[in-house]
Amino acid sequence: MPLAKYILKPGINREGTDYSNEGGWYDANLVRFRKGLPEKIGGWEKATTNTYLGTGRALHGWVNLAATKYLGIGTTYKYYIESGNAFNDVTPIRSTTSAGDVTFSAADGDATITVTDTSNGSVQNDFVTFSGAATLGGLITADVLNQEYQIATIVSANSYTVEAKDTDGDTVTANSSDSGNGGSSVVGAYQINVGLDVYVPASGWGASPWGDGTFGSVSTISTTNQLRIWTHDNFGEDLLINPRSGGIYYWDNTNGLSTRAVSFSDLSGANLPPTKAFQILVSDIDRHIICFGADPLNAGGTARTGSVDPMFICWCDQENAPEWEPKLTNTAGSFRLSSGSLIVGALRARQETLV
Repeated sequence: MPLAKYILKPGINREGTDYSNEGGWYDANLVRFRKGLPEKIGGWEKATTNTYLGTGRALHGWVNLAATKYLGIGTTYKYYIESGNAFNDVTPIRSTTSAGDVTFSAADGDATITVTDTSNGSVQNDFVTFSGAATLGGLITADVLNQEYQIATIVSANSYTVEAKDTDGDTVTANSSDSGNGGSSVVGAYQINVGLDVYVPASGWGASPWGDGTFGSVSTISTTNQLRIWTHDNFGEDLLINPRSGGIYYWDNTNGLSTRAVSFSDLSGANLPPTKAFQILVSDIDRHIICFGADPLNAGGTARTGSVDPMFICWCDQENAPEWEPKLTNTAGSFRLSSGSLIVGALRARQETLV
């Protein structure tokens, strides 16, 4: 049988089927066309050798007024802003203790440190940064204690454990001289609770955290009991972030990458901002910050209820992030959707927002 020469048309054509695309390419992977002929795309390389903690769940890129490129990265554990291949931890702080509220105890020959802090509200894998601590007397020095730790286990509502490490991250084991408690000046700064890395399809009776431990014990599972999902948007050169069903936070570009995002209620001039939401988004053109599934005002209109209403939408005064109280003199407002039972999500389109 004589040989026949076939010249296939360049490009991938999926408008029809692989049978109708006779003489052409219907499917390919990691292929580009050069001078009408296919060639493989070269190998991959990492954009940076730097790493971050947790599983990445959301990305948002924007540019500030100085033309610096930023990439917001929400993970199951933290929130980072990437700039210049460095991951800057801007995870908000949910609470900071008074001096002396936190104490430590260690056992000879063990790297586990038990931390006591009444009603600290932590869950397993949360992050806390200690400051003001003194040495426990032996190998657990002040430098070992005064740094960020990830909580290893939850002992009770008032205590948890961490694994002692030096400033290089190497494990430190206590000795018999470590009999102190860290002193009366210890302060603990707790980051917002971490989220789950897996989805829990059921969260009622019989599902975790029900049965997660003995009667009366504290669950080691996040109180949200659901996959950590972030929404985020830039408000000019600043960043808004919101873990679903969680708080609403603001990162101010002028304060730099070494500062953390703060709660809206901590902004200068803040007036009745929502404290929880399913999603946050900045509207097209008029630049209202909109919260979907937010907590409404109480009956007197003097405070937020603190409980998410899954059909409630509210927005701030135009280009005025701290002002959320509806007044005759501003454009802040709210309404509750009359059809449906749960806001799944919202999307900014051209001159409109789809819910």
